[in-house]
Amino acid sequence: MIDKLPQEHCTGCNVCIDACPVDAIGLRTNNDGFWYPQIDPAKCIKCNICEKSCPVLDLSKLKEHDHIEPICYAAIHKDVEIRFDSTSGGVFSALAEEMYNRSGYVGGAIYTSEFAVRHFISNNKADLDKLRQSKYSQSQTIGIFRKIKQLLDDENEVLICGTPCQMSGLRTYLNKDYPNLIIVDFICKSITSPLFFKLYLNHYEQKYKSKIVRFKFKDKGLGWRSLVKRLDFANGKTEYSRIQDGDLYSKAYHSNLVSRPSCYNCQFKGYPRYADITIADFWGVEHYHTELDDNAGTSAIIINTEKGVKYFEAIRAKLSLQPTRLSNIQKHNPALTDTQSTPDRSRDAFFNELNETNFEHLINQYTSHQKKSFREKSSHILRFIRMILAHSRCRPKPLWQFVKYNFLYKKIHTNWETFGFLFPATHAAIDISNKAEIILNGPLIIGMMKVNRSSKVETRLSVKGTLVIKEEFRIAYGSNIEVFKDGYLEVGNCGTNYNCTIICGKKIILDGRVTLGRDVNIRDTNAHHIVIDGYKVLRPVYIGNHVWLCSGCDIMPGVKIKDGCVISSKSVVTSNIPAHSLASGNPAKVIMNDVKWYL
Repeated sequence: MIDKLPQEHCTGCNVCIDACPVDAIGLRTNNDGFWYPQIDPAKCIKCNICEKSCPVLDLSKLKEHDHIEPICYAAIHKDVEIRFDSTSGGVFSALAEEMYNRSGYVGGAIYTSEFAVRHFISNNKADLDKLRQSKYSQSQTIGIFRKIKQLLDDENEVLICGTPCQMSGLRTYLNKDYPNLIIVDFICKSITSPLFFKLYLNHYEQKYKSKIVRFKFKDKGLGWRSLVKRLDFANGKTEYSRIQDGDLYSKAYHSNLVSRPSCYNCQFKGYPRYADITIADFWGVEHYHTELDDNAGTSAIIINTEKGVKYFEAIRAKLSLQPTRLSNIQKHNPALTDTQSTPDRSRDAFFNELNETNFEHLINQYTSHQKKSFREKSSHILRFIRMILAHSRCRPKPLWQFVKYNFLYKKIHTNWETFGFLFPATHAAIDISNKAEIILNGPLIIGMMKVNRSSKVETRLSVKGTLVIKEEFRIAYGSNIEVFKDGYLEVGNCGTNYNCTIICGKKIILDGRVTLGRDVNIRDTNAHHIVIDGYKVLRPVYIGNHVWLCSGCDIMPGVKIKDGCVISSKSVVTSNIPAHSLASGNPAKVIMNDVKWYL
């Protein structure tokens, strides 16, 4: 019976539950949030079908289908919108579309209304939006194997995607290869605890005091490589949580704290693969196929069976493809063959505290102990030196400015870990008052992006008040940034283009990633009084996360531009702009809602 399988080897695929002819197996959930089979002795007839269906207990069954030498590709979907809505290059969508076009069924993991993850199958093409994108939290599969078998026996075509252990479980459950079935898996590092994922989402709902209405792993709004998790809230707020900025989910995941115990000894790595087709992010594609790399997501494809080859031929026309070597994929996807290591800290202790301790504090407590290796420290130092030399071009003036402002000014607070220093480029005119305060939690680069390197166009930074850099501020050549005596300028992650101006007399916040085109002007003061009742000279400006201010637009005092907006070229913004809008004109008016845009 299935209870002979040691708990630490159980993958939670739930094949045994679907296989049981008398429904004698239920689930119990452990302290870590993972489920395990539990036999009801009163119902069990000791037929051992559960044991025979277990992919871990009968790996030999999995080696009986038509393996071939893997055929590999780098690929992106030709439909840009599909690609941006996908986790990688959009290959799963192409595979699914083909099956829908054949009136077949497509299955995979979806979110429920409460963002739990479960497997789902249908022949309705409208469901592709739910199936697309990686979910990472372990999906509930009870019932899916029975349904797939019934569909196949009724001579329907089926395409199903899941983790390697789940798809291996499907093979042992079916006990034969169906010609009308295409199995797709993906390169899997590990699967994370549903309990941890739920508490992660709860943490942000409490932080924003609003319900999450949409969640996405690896959103591409800030680029594919940024590994951003995007959370949209009912109150209109959007959170872009990046691995580079210490995203709590990523810290726990990459510390191997929240994985299922079986993932530390995974039996489904390497070759042969048990799926017809394996898909993944093609990390490292820039080294092999630059024509398919624009930081918007590229897929790796590994075709493992003759049936997979035949099916793939039907979708080739939808993809831009380049043949590649398996070694190219494996080099940057070690999880293809390597089982993840056990965590340095006690996993049991972590889960014992998870429900009782402040979520953020607990994650930081269990992950902050990790010390950098000598190699990592050396790399950090070399990168720091390269940044100094690249921006100063080894010229005496910017090198002296670097030393002067970073080390001789007591009220300029630097941060070694995040490269939080002031980096002057050539022809940077810097005027910082002795009473000014500058807090650098990331780089402040003054005078970058000079296309004509012989140009002597000046970049000006004048700070008499307070300037806070939360992530990074890249001030392009010819720009002018002024923070007056009582002014407060806070920048999340912002890059100006040529000839931009920011005039801060009271308070300006660029909250998160804000992209400025050429000749953009932002000001919170007009400097002159107008004899109008209620008129104020100084009115704060707030610009939210992931906002694009196109060339030549003016942001006037008192304006709030919320997350995800695009302000078109030459527009003059005099009133508030709601989240995810496209605004244009003088004065700027909203001309489109629910806008998506990508770097």
